[in-house]
Amino acid sequence: RERARGGEAVVSTQSTGDIAEVLAVQQDNSFLEVVNFMEFVQTSSVPGAARDDAIRYYNVSTAAMEAGNQMVAQENMARAMAAIDSYNEGRRTKRSTDEGEGWSASDLFDEFRSTMGEEALKNLLHLNKKVAMAFVIDTSSSMANDISQVRDYIERLVAEQVKAGVTAVYVVTTFADPSSTLATKSKTFYSTAGMFRYLDNLVPSVGGDCEERTCDGVINILRNGAFWIRNAAMYVFTDAGSKDCSLMKSTIIRLLKANKASAFFILFDSCKKTIDQNYVSIARETDGFCLLIRDKGIYNITDTVNGAFESDALICGEHSDNYNSVVGQGEEGTRKKRQIIGGNRGRSPMINPKRPAVINPVEGPGALLDMTEAAGWEEKTIVVDTSIEKFKVLASIEPTSLLDKVKLEFPEDGDEDLCEGSDALGNPNMMVTTSYADNSVVFDVMARSCPCTGDWKILYPAEAESFSYSVKSSGPFILGFESYFVDDTGPTRIANYAPCLGIEEYLVIKINQGEKVNTRSLTAKIIGVAGNVVHWEGALAADEAYTNTYIVKLIIPADMGTEGFRIMLEGALIDGVRFQRISSSYFYPTSSCVRITDVTNYYALFPNRKTFLNVDITNNGETQDEYTVTCSNSEHYGVVFGPAGPIVTTKGSKKKFNARSNPVVLKRQQTGKYTVSIQAPRKLVRGRTVTVSCRVLTATEELVDILNLTEMDYRF
Repeated sequence: RERARGGEAVVSTQSTGDIAEVLAVQQDNSFLEVVNFMEFVQTSSVPGAARDDAIRYYNVSTAAMEAGNQMVAQENMARAMAAIDSYNEGRRTKRSTDEGEGWSASDLFDEFRSTMGEEALKNLLHLNKKVAMAFVIDTSSSMANDISQVRDYIERLVAEQVKAGVTAVYVVTTFADPSSTLATKSKTFYSTAGMFRYLDNLVPSVGGDCEERTCDGVINILRNGAFWIRNAAMYVFTDAGSKDCSLMKSTIIRLLKANKASAFFILFDSCKKTIDQNYVSIARETDGFCLLIRDKGIYNITDTVNGAFESDALICGEHSDNYNSVVGQGEEGTRKKRQIIGGNRGRSPMINPKRPAVINPVEGPGALLDMTEAAGWEEKTIVVDTSIEKFKVLASIEPTSLLDKVKLEFPEDGDEDLCEGSDALGNPNMMVTTSYADNSVVFDVMARSCPCTGDWKILYPAEAESFSYSVKSSGPFILGFESYFVDDTGPTRIANYAPCLGIEEYLVIKINQGEKVNTRSLTAKIIGVAGNVVHWEGALAADEAYTNTYIVKLIIPADMGTEGFRIMLEGALIDGVRFQRISSSYFYPTSSCVRITDVTNYYALFPNRKTFLNVDITNNGETQDEYTVTCSNSEHYGVVFGPAGPIVTTKGSKKKFNARSNPVVLKRQQTGKYTVSIQAPRKLVRGRTVTVSCRVLTATEELVDILNLTEMDYRF
C-alpha cells in the first residue's frame, strides 16, 4: 500500500486495455474467462478520481476477496483500475497538483498480486477453472419418498463436474413451511465428502400441504458469497408449488442474472402434479429449465450442467412460454435409442441427392422416409459450421402425440463423404442418439471426424399446435459469445440485464475463439422470443481497446413491446463457412427504467455511518404512470428515503421540482431521482457483502435493480 501511495511508483502509460493483453498471455483457460473479469474494467468509470480513490477501492476489493466474495472483489478491483485511468487522464490534460510520480493500473494490478497471493489472484480472475453448485432442497414430510433421488441426482451432477476436471464449491440449504422454524442458513462445502455426510442426515419432517416457501431457500443461497462466482448453477428439488415466489421472483431473477447463473427446478410429482409457473419464469429467464420427474432414474443429466464444465454455445432456437419445462423421462427402453445417420451398409441410395432422406426415429437405424410423405410439414433450420463437432437438439411439440414424428434432416448441399460417409470399419461419420420424455425429444449429434456442415433441418407436422426447440453445441474449440447491455447513467457504467425501450443503450458482444472469425462479416440482430421476429439488425465494429469485443450503440425499438428478445450473431469463419449463434441470455425490456446511481463511500459500509445512493426512475412510455419505490438489503439494515421526495426533471428541459411523494406520478420523458441511505450498525463483518435491492412497481411492470456493498471494519 505504501508503494501504491507513490513511494515506489513506476511511471507507465499502460491502460486497462494493455492489462487485457497481459492477462490473455498469462491465462491457461479460454479467453472468455478472462474477459469476464475485464468486463468490469471496461464498464467502470470513476470521473475525477485521485490516486487515493484507487487505494480505497483497492482496500474494499481485498476485504471482499478475504471474505470469499469474488464477484464483489472483481467489481471493486475494476473500480480501482478505472480510478487510476481517470487520474492519469487528468494528469495528461492538465497539470497535476498531486505529489509523486504517476502510476498505472498495471502497478495496482501488481499490488493485488502481492497482497492476495498468486493463487487468490487467479481465483479472482477466474484463471483457475472453478464452478459453484448450489442445492436448494425441500425437507417437508411429502419429500420422504423422494429424498434418496435428490442425493442420487446430486451424485451424478458431481460426477460430471469431477469428470470435467474443474474445482467446485458446493452450497446447500433446505426449506419447508413455515420458513420461520424450518429454514436453514446455507452451508458451504469445499469437498464432496462433507456435503454428502450432510445430505445423508437430512430427514424430511412436518409440512403436508403442496405449497412451500421455496423462494426463501433460493434467497438463502443468493445471500451466500460463495455462490457469487462465474459459472454458477442452482438446483431446486421439491414436490410442491411455491407460496412466496410470486412476490420474490423478480428480485431472484435480477440477482441470478447479475451473477450470470442459471436455476434448474427438479420436481417430483409426489404432491403437485404440474409445474408451478413461477418456477417456469425463473428458469426461462436464467437459461435453466424445469424437469417434472415421473419415472425412476435421471433424465439428460448433462443438460443441466449448462456449460459450466466446458465451453458451449447456443446455435439457434425458438421458445414458447413452457419450453423450459420438461415432463417425465419416458420408458426406459426408449430413453436412449441409438440411431445412425449415413454409413449403413446395404442401404439403398438416397431418393434425391439434393434432398437427402430423413431419419425415421420410430422404425430405427436405416429406416428412411420418402420425402413425398413430407407434404404438410413445417421446418426449422440449423446452421452447422466447421467448429461444431457435436450438437444437441431439444424439441417440444403440442400435442405430444406428434412427438415421434419430429425428424432431423441432412443439409441439402452437405459434403456427401462427411454427411453420408463411413470409415474403413464401416463406422458412420455422423452419429445420432435420441432420447424421449413425455413432452420433448433430444437428438444428440456427434461427428467422428469433420462435421457435416450446412443447413440441417428439423421437420415436424404442420398440424402441431405449438413447436419449440433449441440447438446447443459444446466443446473446447466451439465458437461462442456473450452479450449484455451497458449504460452511462452513473459514475459506474454497469452491465445490466433489463434494457429500456426507446432510449440509447450500448450492446456489448464478446467472442471467444475470435481468431476463427472473419470480423468484417459480423452482424448482430435483436430476435423476438416469440416467432423469431427480427426487430433490429446492425453490423459490428470492434472496440480497439479490447480484443474480440464489439460495442454497438442502438435504440431498442419502442414498438417491439416487452415480450423479450435474444441477440443473434451471424457471420463467416475464416474458412468461408457461414455460422450462426444466439445468446443464452434473455432480455426483457421495460418501458420504464430504474437505475441505482451515485453510490458514496466507495461502495462500502462503514461502522455507524450512512452510505448514500440515488434511485433514478424514468418514464419512457407514451402516457404518465405512477411509481412506488421500496428498497431493502440482505442484512436488514435501516433504509431511509429523503429527507425530501424525488427531484423530478423532464428530458430537454432545465426545470426541476421536488415531488415530495412516494409513490410519484411521472409524465412521459420525466425522471424522478430519490436519495436513499443505508444506515450501518457499529459492528460490521469485514468483507461481508450486503445486497441492496430496489423495486419499483407500476400498474403494469415490476422493475428491480441491485447493488452490492462491502462491509468494512474501519472508515476512510
